[in-house]
Amino acid sequence: MDYNKDNIVRDKAKTWKSFNKLTIYTIIFIAIILIFIFYLLN
Repeated sequence: MDYNKDNIVRDKAKTWKSFNKLTIYTIIFIAIILIFIFYLLN
């Protein structure tokens, strides 16, 4: 039981880490696009 719980926790942490990375990359990507559009409009 404890081993199973530990595995679930580890999987959750791994998923959260990859999700965090994806979110950060998405924010950076959107920021770059917004800056590019801003420069095009000026």
